Amino acid sequence: MEKLKTPLPDSEQSTQTIENNKEEIVEIPVTPETAPSVSEISVREQIMSKLDKVKNDEQRQGEIITDTSQKVEDLRRGLGMDTGSEIPSIEGNKQKVRLLEEERIELEKQLKTVLSADVSENYADVIKEVKESKIDWANSEELGRRLKLKGATDEDVTQVREWLVGNATNAKTFVLPSSKFSEVVDVLNQMTGEDNLKQGEAFHVPGGRTDVPEHIKSSVFMQEKPALPPLPGQEISKPTIDSGILHHEYGHVTQDGLLQSELYKDYNPKIKEGAPDAAYVGDITETDTRIRSIFNNLKDVFDPKKEKFTETQLSLLKKKRDSGTLSRDVIDLLDHYDDEQIIELANTMPAI
Repeated sequence: MEKLKTPLPDSEQSTQTIENNKEEIVEIPVTPETAPSVSEISVREQIMSKLDKVKNDEQRQGEIITDTSQKVEDLRRGLGMDTGSEIPSIEGNKQKVRLLEEERIELEKQLKTVLSADVSENYADVIKEVKESKIDWANSEELGRRLKLKGATDEDVTQVREWLVGNATNAKTFVLPSSKFSEVVDVLNQMTGEDNLKQGEAFHVPGGRTDVPEHIKSSVFMQEKPALPPLPGQEISKPTIDSGILHHEYGHVTQDGLLQSELYKDYNPKIKEGAPDAAYVGDITETDTRIRSIFNNLKDVFDPKKEKFTETQLSLLKKKRDSGTLSRDVIDLLDHYDDEQIIELANTMPAI
């Protein structure tokens, strides 16, 4: 277990720091016609990054109250005065705590109300397919080979498999109509104290966060695409979700903890000079889920469990890009890495 000095936590204890505009809430594969820019997508990473604002404010006020109370009590004892009476100077802090508690409770009520509009049961088959694909990959010999390239032992591989399968199995999915998805973003804006967060198409909440309600931990939030107006003579279409986006978000939820372990402490691929968003796309979690998007884009002609990724597959991706059928995720990789680096990453990364 030498390489896993930073142990992989269980699904309810993992932590994942979300850095400003970068870490943990998604870059998303979408059709070229609707693909947002990389900068717009990266802003979504903020949505959960400061969810602890209200909680931290409460904690800070509580610390002030405790510290002030202790100092005043010690001073009173030293002067031979009565202790235990009210301290006027901290009444304002207590009032702030009460207001913060009320604010947090109200925001959690709003969140629960919005989530009552969840329609994920309508997409049970798609969600099941995505979960099973992550579990199948976690149990594959190919993933074991990739982990051992980083120095993992057989015991490490077994631990990682169990960890990934548990994450994928226990992850929850919330699918919300567009208006309700916007309300979720609004509530989270209030929780974070930010008012300039842009609305994305999906995001995920790591399982180890202690500052969100239990029922949204280890979860993926998806925006449902409304049905398009039918053309004359055609049947009425139904609302949909983008399975590519779901795969991407489940990649983040499934790997949560692995890529932050000692196995990947030396991650440092070479990024093209002038790449549009090197810090974001170059982040290990964002690059890894995009490698998986490569395989998903080539699922009809390529199986990474059976063959190596080569220039032949890379050429197919470039043809898809030229024809406008390549996902945003993979376009990002082509924009940020040269051919040699992409081939190396495609054959060595966990690709969750």
